[in-house]
Amino acid sequence: MKDLFPVTIAPETIYSDRLRIEPIIGDSMAPRLRGGRDFVLIKPVDSYQGEGTYLWSDGVGKSFCNVHSTLGGKLRLWHENKLYSEHFLTRDEFSEICLGIVVADVAVRAEHILRMEIAQ
Repeated sequence: MKDLFPVTIAPETIYSDRLRIEPIIGDSMAPRLRGGRDFVLIKPVDSYQGEGTYLWSDGVGKSFCNVHSTLGGKLRLWHENKLYSEHFLTRDEFSEICLGIVVADVAVRAEHILRMEIAQ
């Protein structure tokens, strides 16, 4: 028989040396993730780990995109912001640019309080 309540993840998990916090840069993942305000918790990886949001090197810096496998075997990279184009890469091509997979979103809710904390 399954438990009525799912197992919760301990808050200490985010302090793992295998996970790191990255700021969202730019507007490619807007409106879900807002550049300059939101953060994500990533696990550094160098290959496709299944459908999800990934951090990757775009040749100039770091960027975020959603990735999933297509029926043709390629990976589709796409952004939440429809102004950005999608890309199709082989798994090997993706492995060359993959920096990590997002395991949690950190959406800032009270920006004014966060800014006060930064100023202190």
